[in-house]
Amino acid sequence: MAGRARWILVTSLVACTGDDGEAEPTTTGVATLPGTSADGTTAGDDATSQGTGHGETGSSTASADSATGVDDGPPIFDVGTVPDVPMVDVCSVNDDMNAVGDCSNEAPADSFSPDLQWSYDNGERSWVIPLVGNFTDDDGNGTIDLCDVPDVVLVSNTNISYSTTCNVHLLDGETGAVHFTIPPSEGVSCCTNPAFGDIDGDGLPEIVTAWLDGSVFRMKAFEHDGTVKWTNTTDGAAASQFQRQSGAVAIHDLDADGDAEIVFNHEVYDHQGNLLWSQTNPTPGELEATTAADLDGDGDLEVVTGHSAYHHDGSVYYENYPTITSQSIPQIGNLDADPQPEVFVTSGQGLWMLEHTGAIKWGPVTPTGVSAGAYLVWQRPGTIHDFDGDNVSEWASSSQSAYAVYEGPNAADVLWQAVVADFSGAAGGTAFDFLGDGVAEAMYADEQFFRIYDGQTGMQLLQQPRGSPTLSEYPVVADVDNDGSAEILVVSYSNAPALQVIRDAEDRWIQARRIWNQHAYYVTNVREDSTIPQTPVNNWDVLNTFRTNAQIEGGGICKPDPRG
Repeated sequence: MAGRARWILVTSLVACTGDDGEAEPTTTGVATLPGTSADGTTAGDDATSQGTGHGETGSSTASADSATGVDDGPPIFDVGTVPDVPMVDVCSVNDDMNAVGDCSNEAPADSFSPDLQWSYDNGERSWVIPLVGNFTDDDGNGTIDLCDVPDVVLVSNTNISYSTTCNVHLLDGETGAVHFTIPPSEGVSCCTNPAFGDIDGDGLPEIVTAWLDGSVFRMKAFEHDGTVKWTNTTDGAAASQFQRQSGAVAIHDLDADGDAEIVFNHEVYDHQGNLLWSQTNPTPGELEATTAADLDGDGDLEVVTGHSAYHHDGSVYYENYPTITSQSIPQIGNLDADPQPEVFVTSGQGLWMLEHTGAIKWGPVTPTGVSAGAYLVWQRPGTIHDFDGDNVSEWASSSQSAYAVYEGPNAADVLWQAVVADFSGAAGGTAFDFLGDGVAEAMYADEQFFRIYDGQTGMQLLQQPRGSPTLSEYPVVADVDNDGSAEILVVSYSNAPALQVIRDAEDRWIQARRIWNQHAYYVTNVREDSTIPQTPVNNWDVLNTFRTNAQIEGGGICKPDPRG
């Protein structure tokens, strides 16, 4: 897709899915993707090891303007007949584009037909989540904006393990072609989940990750074109390097001053890579995924770890150690009847629920019956979403042998659970309403398979081979090729390409946002153009989701109506 029309009439916000209206055969039982064999290897021309894919996807078949080279797609209607109707620049983030409205689009009946759009192999493997955003000027108009094709940030190499360094590939979201590669000589950790965002106010995204400086993992940032922006060479030595390298970077404007801060585990850096403050993790372990949110309603953000929360200046907001004694991961949403947020914590002891003050509401519990033991049994990245279409958000996470959606702390509160195999690490999941019917599809990737489930019943809709010792990776959903239909991105260590991009066979799924910028992702903390809001809207007040993406319609975020 070379590009798309920059302006639309606000009265012409029509369906964002395919318009052929033809229904695919209903998926029954457990399916695998076309173009893959039982062992997960790709076949045919749809996906090759060099990152090529379908020649035509979504709206990319429209002809380009011969003078400009920009694909304007089909005309909406004669704009001259309605001169007083305002126009919306769909290539830029407008003030109202992050407002949440109702979704009206729905995919055609029986249109859940997953298909492999492209894959990236090249003999490599990956252990961290892929990221999605706009890094390149694909239509050649001199501007990187939302009318360009999104790109994928993939951390991978032919041999990955703790203390190894990886490539960082920037891949075209439509085809998987490589735009550029940051080589392993830059020292990027294979185990750290990077983040990106506009940290310097230039309107372009920067990638922030951990790099290996001798035997110490420290912070490093790259410009949108892969050149080094800055390198921290002084901090991080006091932390446990084994546990530290498997953490996840997050980007937030903590103090609402217009400058983004970088959060890495129990440390906070300014946008130039200078350490602002750090706290000691009382029980260091693998797979930290610290987040930030305005828990106390004072207009700036608290840094939230599994045990604790800190004000933006590093002072303690609450501390739950030693009650929560195991390494743990936080997720934030409104999960009870009051208007304040809760912190859903997954830990080696089981699941916890905290009030916004840090007071323990309940926990530890193990509702699926899997006993707590080593910290990786229950310490997994969690998800918050309305899975079943009742207009109330549930929470989901896995243990070593069960992935489940919960409505409360007890066994009777388990909406559904599914058997999984993840004994070596701590994989996670996500959810998205691909059909726009009010019920989300849940996704999870364990050591052996990527699976999709009906969010209301837990019925398995897809089982696709992949292999991984699993760190804290999970599937990602975004409109990665800007065709108006969501795609799923899944990484693998073995038994499948390093990255697979899965679409609906006819691109009829509802459109997702075109960005996923960090491991502890929530929608209102980053705009689609990678800029970080100075004062983000509380996500629990508008979408009440965590580690899931939002639907967009006519350029604005929307929330599906609950299932009737």
